[in-house]
Amino acid sequence: MITRRKLRWRIQHWLEARLPGLLTCAQFEALVDAYIDGELGPVARATVDFHMRTCPVCLRYVAAYRKVRDMAADTLTRPEAEALDAIPEDLVAAILAARDAEAGRKTP
Repeated sequence: MITRRKLRWRIQHWLEARLPGLLTCAQFEALVDAYIDGELGPVARATVDFHMRTCPVCLRYVAAYRKVRDMAADTLTRPEAEALDAIPEDLVAAILAARDAEAGRKTP
């Protein structure tokens, strides 16, 4: 039995092979900043919009990306003490865990 994810992947790749001008996920990712900032022209914006309608992974990526950018902007506009208190504890834990894992890989 074919899963929804696999079916979506097959449809996406089928469309990419047959319709020139469609974006791959890697091409999409390269345009995310310009898309969110409203810097794309109408054709490029429509192409990105179409990709998001056909790729739920990239749609979720943009939503998460916007959230992170908004959090960062909010943090940068607050006084330092207030900004530090506003950082989610799970984010701090994830960053520290990644740092510790990286340090563990570099240790001979």
